[in-house]
Amino acid sequence: MPGEAEHLSSVHNAIRILQEFSDDRPEFGISELSARLGLAKSTVYRLLHTLTEMRLIDQDARSHKYRLGLGLFVIGSIPYRRMELRVKAFPLLIDLMNRVRRVVRLAVYDQGAVVYLCKLPEDKETTMFSSIGKRVPCHSTAVGKLLLAYQDEQEIERVLRRPLKAYTRGTIVDADKIRAQLQAVRKDGFATTYEESTKGICSVAVPVTAEGGRVLAALSVTGSKSEFLPIQVREYVREMRMYSRLITEQLDCVE
Repeated sequence: MPGEAEHLSSVHNAIRILQEFSDDRPEFGISELSARLGLAKSTVYRLLHTLTEMRLIDQDARSHKYRLGLGLFVIGSIPYRRMELRVKAFPLLIDLMNRVRRVVRLAVYDQGAVVYLCKLPEDKETTMFSSIGKRVPCHSTAVGKLLLAYQDEQEIERVLRRPLKAYTRGTIVDADKIRAQLQAVRKDGFATTYEESTKGICSVAVPVTAEGGRVLAALSVTGSKSEFLPIQVREYVREMRMYSRLITEQLDCVE
């Protein structure tokens, strides 16, 4: 559709404008950006005006030139804080891995999916859902169910209204059953999955919180079905809760 194509073109050109700025060239005028990008001055002006309203671009009151705005810093600080979370948590995750002798992961929520920030041991593949930085669905992983449980009701319903893919015979795709699981997660403070993402693989997750109780991430232990008897799961949860508290204590400079 013409309107949609025009909108996408505007988004593309707005991103091109943002990418022109650098340490070497922190400021530009409209004519300079027009020449560098091959866009009409009127188009550049319109895009800069929108970006300025969104605080992604600032205009110098004296030179009238444009530079990157603080709004970009706010946006960029979100993935930065996630990386800081990984850095702060990493030594503790190593300790946890050595204590439980299972695969340990740290994950964050991302619009109906989870992104793994860390996986230890880094060279041990137990499931297709282990790639660092990869977005995977919430409904078939312990970290996903844990993180989804602490979202607001509107977000939970948005996720559960979508078709849910079955990865194994054990994957739960019925929205009502998942809602019941999420309620149990909030009550118990941990989530489990049994062969829902990969046959023979089970997982349990607990929240990592900021001061005040806001859930920042999920910490999980993963292993084979034979390693997930109820008594073992209770021990994993006990260990993870201790390390979750230790991670929270390390996050003063993250928040």
